Amino acid sequence: MDIRESVLRHYGLVVSSLDLMSTGRVNRTYKLCADDGNTYCLKVYSDAVTDKRLYDGLEVTSYLIPLGFPVPRVVPTAAGDLVLVVDRLRLLLLRFLPGRNLALDEVGRAEGLGMGAMLGKLHHSLRFFPQADKLHNSLWRGSEESLPRLFDLLTTVQSKDRHDDFDYFTISSLTYRIQVMQGVDVGPRQFFHLRRQAIHGDYQLGNVLFDAHGTVAGVLDFDQTCYSFPAWELMRAIGFTCLRDGKFNYPLAAAMLKGYRDGGGMLAPSEYLEMPRLWYYQLVRGLFGFSDHYAGTPDPRQDEAAYGRHHAMVWLGQNMAELRAFIWDTTRH
Repeated sequence: MDIRESVLRHYGLVVSSLDLMSTGRVNRTYKLCADDGNTYCLKVYSDAVTDKRLYDGLEVTSYLIPLGFPVPRVVPTAAGDLVLVVDRLRLLLLRFLPGRNLALDEVGRAEGLGMGAMLGKLHHSLRFFPQADKLHNSLWRGSEESLPRLFDLLTTVQSKDRHDDFDYFTISSLTYRIQVMQGVDVGPRQFFHLRRQAIHGDYQLGNVLFDAHGTVAGVLDFDQTCYSFPAWELMRAIGFTCLRDGKFNYPLAAAMLKGYRDGGGMLAPSEYLEMPRLWYYQLVRGLFGFSDHYAGTPDPRQDEAAYGRHHAMVWLGQNMAELRAFIWDTTRH
């Protein structure tokens, strides 16, 4: 597929420059400058994102834009299509949002407050998203349903003639998960007393843009939008931001929790208390990074993500009570 030709034919735009910004399992992202003087973001999606998730994300961003949220605006084709399909690839042209992603070591209290506040505003507004339960349902499987595939993958790895470092890591991680699931059901039904609603689905530093003053300037990539627990998304955002090299940044987590409440995020006491367990159980049964690696398409970035999730999972398991007490103490006033 010739991107320049496709953009000219379907959008009527002459591309003056095209730069690859990122590539991954889900999509390739380009920064595109056109002859109309505007800058765009072009996303080329892989099969890792279903049509439903893609269109769910577009519905949610269309709902948020009139409310003033800094989220991507879709540019339709000349024929009025939101998603362009060319050579079995799906293309999405968006207005470019200025700002930059921050590394973990660049995130301080102000940025933590801002991240929390934006998530709080999103959750508050998305509480009223119509027919939220029609969005992709992100509920994970329980222990009984998940254990067979973990045993299958463990057998596959153990039966290899030669093992590398990632194989040994996989065996260790799978063994840990199996032992946990043999002792407790990690399924989501035990959390059905908690509220579910439309959420972003992947709110983390990689999908948040900041301006030069450290203020949140944009929220990207709504293709993981789903109907799930806001308490889970808040814990996940805090965990991926505050947990680094086995150490948890409690002051930064407190700032994110404060920002969340200041931004309008409203969780019941029971939701705050269950935040660590929600994320822990979802991590235990997940195989993000492992499945791709052993499907014959290993990617160093996915391998790195698997390491990161494993270490977060183990840390959570070891510090569940302490983290739960911290969240309770921080939010009860």
